Parts: sequence; structure tokens; C-alpha cells
Amino acid sequence: MPSVEERLAKNEVMFRAINERIRDLAVRFNAADEPIGFICECADETCVEKVPLTLEQYEEMRVLPARFAVVPGHEATPLVERIVFRTPEFVLVRKVGIAADAVRRLYSAGEA
Repeated sequence: MPSVEERLAKNEVMFRAINERIRDLAVRFNAADEPIGFICECADETCVEKVPLTLEQYEEMRVLPARFAVVPGHEATPLVERIVFRTPEFVLVRKVGIAADAVRRLYSAGEA
């Protein structure tokens, strides 16, 4: 049975896959300079809130797969992630511990 941290990471990776499609569409429609409503990449599988990021901000965040953009207030416990950067519009978090391991495993297995 997966740990709580692994289940949370899987939810966030699922949202990341949706955001990758949003990014692809934004590139196709040449929306590089304006903020785009990406899906909050928090652990709540029912969350549908939007995180306004430019394509440049999104690409910079994605350099490290264990980083995720969430709506302020959607940060998980310090057991799962650490805050890297905070703005009024979004919080950039980095997975740690078991959650970080789960994210890396999901990416290497091609589930992301």
C-alpha cells in the first residue's frame, strides 16, 4: 500500500501532466508573454484552482521535476514539501523525502 506521501505526490504529478498540455497549447497559440491559468499542482485531487504563470515562469519551475506551483494556502506539510518561493499569486514548492522519491520514480517510469 502506498504511503500518504506517495499518494500526494501522485496527485501532484497528475496535475503536472495536465499543465504540460496547457503549456503545449499556449506555445501553439503563441501566448508566451501573458499569464496562463495553469492548474494548481497541490495534493488535493479535487482542486481546480488556477495558478497564473507565464510560460517562462512555468518552464523555469519545471527545470527540477520535484518543484510544483500551488495556489497560496495549498502548501502541504513540511514532511512532504518545502516552500522555495512565494508571491501573492502562487507558491513554488519542492518535494522532499518520500514524496520527492515518489515524484522521481513516477517520472522515470513515464507516468508523468
